[in-house]
Amino acid sequence: MTAIDRSTMKYFLLWLLIVPPGMYVVFINYPPVQVVWSNVAIFMILSFLTIYFPFIRKGTPVFLVMWLTIPAFLMYGLFIEIIVMQFAILATLFSSSGPLTLQKRFFFNSTLFFILSVLASFAYYGVGGELGSTKFWLMFVSVLSYQLVHSIVNDIVLRIYVRYKRIRSLYTANEILADYAIVLVIIPLALSLYYMIYIIGSGAFLLLVVPFFFITFIVRLYNNSEKINRYLKRAGDIGQELSAMMTEQEVIDAFVSKVSNLFEVDFAYLFDHQDGWLELISSYEYGKPKNIEMERLASGQGLAGLVLQKNEPMIYSAREEWLMTIQGYTPSELQSVLCIPIMRNQKIEGVLLLGSNKKSAFEVYHLEILDLLCSYFTISVEKARYMQEAVMKNERCALTGLYNYRYLEERLAYQMEQFNSGVYDNLSVVMLDIDYFKKVNDTYGHQSGNDILYMLARKLEAALPEEGTVGRYGGEEFVYILPGMTKEAAYDFAENLRTEIGGYDFLIAPDLDKDKYSKTIHITCCMGISSAPDDTDEAMTLLRNADRSLYIGAKQAGRNRVATYVK
Repeated sequence: MTAIDRSTMKYFLLWLLIVPPGMYVVFINYPPVQVVWSNVAIFMILSFLTIYFPFIRKGTPVFLVMWLTIPAFLMYGLFIEIIVMQFAILATLFSSSGPLTLQKRFFFNSTLFFILSVLASFAYYGVGGELGSTKFWLMFVSVLSYQLVHSIVNDIVLRIYVRYKRIRSLYTANEILADYAIVLVIIPLALSLYYMIYIIGSGAFLLLVVPFFFITFIVRLYNNSEKINRYLKRAGDIGQELSAMMTEQEVIDAFVSKVSNLFEVDFAYLFDHQDGWLELISSYEYGKPKNIEMERLASGQGLAGLVLQKNEPMIYSAREEWLMTIQGYTPSELQSVLCIPIMRNQKIEGVLLLGSNKKSAFEVYHLEILDLLCSYFTISVEKARYMQEAVMKNERCALTGLYNYRYLEERLAYQMEQFNSGVYDNLSVVMLDIDYFKKVNDTYGHQSGNDILYMLARKLEAALPEEGTVGRYGGEEFVYILPGMTKEAAYDFAENLRTEIGGYDFLIAPDLDKDKYSKTIHITCCMGISSAPDDTDEAMTLLRNADRSLYIGAKQAGRNRVATYVK
């Protein structure tokens, strides 16, 4: 038996020990009198609907069911009030999350409200209240006592429960006062209904209940409108935040995270669409990123594949609605699903799937908000790609793909600041120049020379030490920036690299040969090294020293060699 099953069983046993025996005792000692069962049935149905369609205040449901259970108590006694309240509690089964939570919540609420009904009735009788009385002030004081005891004991029990479970309470002092202020609404409504039923009979339900539910409907519409406005404002803020991001991956991670938080979902999965296939590129579960290994989905496979195939969003309220559609990884707790294609220029760029452990967690307006967010997302991704391309063009050599001289000088200045701040104990620069490169161009053509530069760049990248930087400084000159590397270690690195380059087969297709067959050639290079703190503590001086050692210490000494700067 799982921990959840054991917890539910405890609530069930508590309920079994209190509610059924308690109702029997109440029936024996406080039997219902002069019951009009048609009125009782109406009380039960209306109480159920009042809990199923509550008022919403700041996103929190407010249950005004006692304006119906109190008249039932005043007319027919405690046993009928308990029956009406217990039936109304069944409405909570249709608005909670998984099945175990449903059972546990029902047993807890059923037990709690049975106890509250009994204690509140004692308070009612304790101040002299009588069933069926028409004495207004006596009834008012008695009902006020009934309602206050009910509210105070309920508040105390919930506080004890929160402390026992170590749950962070969501109720502020103002919200608690507002809950007690509801008493001022319930008592007039309850007494009005009671007296009207006493005077005109069942027609009172029509006169009071219809306006009540109409007002409830209007308030819920207003609340939805306010909620949508809040969603729209937050969506606009998210759009601005996404547009300020510089890389595509930043935009993707932020989008999935912020959408998860906005809609308070338990699961969020973003799929990229390429040539009819969906690939999972970002996933969040319970507000945290999660690395999930998932095979690609073809069009029509799984929920996301079905949305790709139909090119339309889908909303599912419960697990049984989509269970036969699943393919691959699916959380066992998942209930509600909202899945939407991400469009850009009439083309599906991806699919976003949001999931909740709660049933009926999504509504149609969520789709509209999400569609707006997806528009912000695709625009931000496109902008980030453009910015990355612009940065690439500004910082990279178009021919070799390595960093250019502008970036190298900025990077060297930064690394020297790090060195002077004590982050590194050493900082070395290795400058490399190809021997007799002009002869290569003259013999085989400039395109072959470019091919060699490109192939050499790949070799230099492959040899790059961790935390190092390599770039093309100009012409056939290349530079390594090596933080944390001593002059001796830099020399060993450069010597090994020189040997490796000298033995590498560069395959070219000469432009100047008539037959234009591929040919293998070999090149050699010279390297110059300068290091901090041995030689200098200034960035540009370090670079000039490496250049000086390259030409004076290596090229003038016969080429194909490595030289270090000597003061």
